[in-house]
Amino acid sequence: MERIRNRALVELEFCGNKVEVASETIETTPVKLSITKTQDCDYVAIGETIRYTVVIENECGGELSGLVFRDELDECVQFVGGSFHVDGHERDAEVIDGVLTYEIEELGSCDKVEITFEVLATETCCRGCTPPAERSRPPTIRTILPMSSAVSGTGVSGAIVFVKFPGGETRQTTVVLGNWVVTAPARLRPHEEVSAWQQEPGKEVSEIVTRTIAR
Repeated sequence: MERIRNRALVELEFCGNKVEVASETIETTPVKLSITKTQDCDYVAIGETIRYTVVIENECGGELSGLVFRDELDECVQFVGGSFHVDGHERDAEVIDGVLTYEIEELGSCDKVEITFEVLATETCCRGCTPPAERSRPPTIRTILPMSSAVSGTGVSGAIVFVKFPGGETRQTTVVLGNWVVTAPARLRPHEEVSAWQQEPGKEVSEIVTRTIAR
């Protein structure tokens, strides 16, 4: 790392000659501290956690001491107690007025420290927004006979039913008068499985149901 060098000079005239008297050259090392922060996810649902990783690096300056780490937590998250770690070791950190604080006693030249902690996404994030949609009811799948060319079942009128066939292809249809039918991409063989799920208007998709083709 480049250093700042300096010395002082005094020039005088003595016996008709110019004389310079110089101090020793002194060096100053600029402090270069870097900090990066990452997260383990870009999207989070209410009630799930976000894990943050912060790396603080002393880029070959002198030894530093008394560093105070601060992280301003968003108002719609809550710090997860016991989740604060420094270089993999659990440490105590304080949260005061929404600011997470921890003191790093020292950080040697060219050293770095990794801080990790977790926060919980709370309902505060949803103030004024549309509440999460209710989950749709799962559809039913009628008995599937070997070599059938279609799969049928019951559901909620107006909902969309998605059917996944052996081989991975997914097809969809709309439920009419409580019933639905989907043509299979190929004749269905015994012991194969067909999966289906349903999405009602304005609701989240349902759980997946599975039916094994009869022998």
